[in-house]
Amino acid sequence: MSPESLLAWLNQHQFHGIKPGLKRIWALLSALGNPERRFPSVHLAGTNGKGSTAAIVAGVLSAHGLRTGLYTSPHLVSVTERFRLNGKEISLERLAQILARIRASVEELGIPVTYFEITTAAAFLFFAEEKVDLAVIECGLGGRLDATNVLRPEVAVITTVARDHMQFLGKTLAAIAREKAGIIKPGVPTVIGRLPPKAREVVLDRTRRLQAPVYLFGRDFRVRQSISGLSFSGRRWRLSRLPLALSGDFQRYNLALALASLEVLEEKGLFELKETPLREALASLKWPGRFEYFPVGPGVILDGAHNEEGVKNLLRSLERRGIREYTLIFGATNEGGDKPYLRMLKKLAPRARRIYLCEPPGPRHPVTLEEWRARLPQALHSRTVFSGPQEALSQALSQREPVVITGSLYLVGALRRLLA
Repeated sequence: MSPESLLAWLNQHQFHGIKPGLKRIWALLSALGNPERRFPSVHLAGTNGKGSTAAIVAGVLSAHGLRTGLYTSPHLVSVTERFRLNGKEISLERLAQILARIRASVEELGIPVTYFEITTAAAFLFFAEEKVDLAVIECGLGGRLDATNVLRPEVAVITTVARDHMQFLGKTLAAIAREKAGIIKPGVPTVIGRLPPKAREVVLDRTRRLQAPVYLFGRDFRVRQSISGLSFSGRRWRLSRLPLALSGDFQRYNLALALASLEVLEEKGLFELKETPLREALASLKWPGRFEYFPVGPGVILDGAHNEEGVKNLLRSLERRGIREYTLIFGATNEGGDKPYLRMLKKLAPRARRIYLCEPPGPRHPVTLEEWRARLPQALHSRTVFSGPQEALSQALSQREPVVITGSLYLVGALRRLLA
């Protein structure tokens, strides 16, 4: 079959929605020869920051000459972005070959797999066949019942815990933390980020029960910003004046998590730190759509802040960059029916001179313009424009203030394609 027809088959599964559970992925991977057992991995879960942290880990490993796979989601423009080998996306032809084999197994099994389960199986097949030295794997949603949670990694990482996807993960921080902590395995070292107290206790309780060694942010490792640059202090390393090409105040925190994870890999003999390739990797890293700047018109910042914690991080980064007023392009998805998109907008609105509300493209139940009109506070109507994404971008670029595009990675991806 042609690559186009196989991608069409994959895309049909977008409409199967989110179905947490491991029974289907176990069956599919078993039919494919259990590729998930054929490479060592780093496994990351968290409400925010896991994609950037994964990108840093993978970039540093690649710079040290290790054959490194990276699996992340969602993609911004092309599904091939989800599968990377030493920073390079999989070719469409190679992905089609892998999808053809997965399709045959799915049809033979007769099970209703999801889009994410198919892409996860594709990533594991790709990395196994490429004989990667290490694969860096980002959870899609939650952790305990996420399709990636068939791995027994060399190190597990939990970046943050905040309220998001509550229909699937629970209403409280403790409940959400329990789902994220599901990636912790018996005896597997676990790097834990800066978590709210109730969430931290849930995660630490699981590490104690499973006798998993703990590397805790603020106790076992930390990062500091000074005039001379970023410095990292961990159990093994003391590193100063670190460059980091990724923008955004929150990225230094992700850097700390990544370096702590790499420390664990070095302790296990899977990696040996060399400062020159480390610094070169950090100075050249790219992670699109995360506080990414385009020098177009008055300047454009794209950031996939899709929950309240992400919005707080975005505002902090804008403040640090000295951006106090901006034109806002905002769109949100609401698949679970509990996305606090109004609260997110209210946090962003005070400094927005003009607000363009859009419907993001994609399968994730976008908040429609009709919903926005019905629910938008009257106080915001005077500076709000209801618009399509492309029209919004065109109009926003004619304003004097910098443009901030956020709320949904699907919206960010669509407008990044135009900017790029």
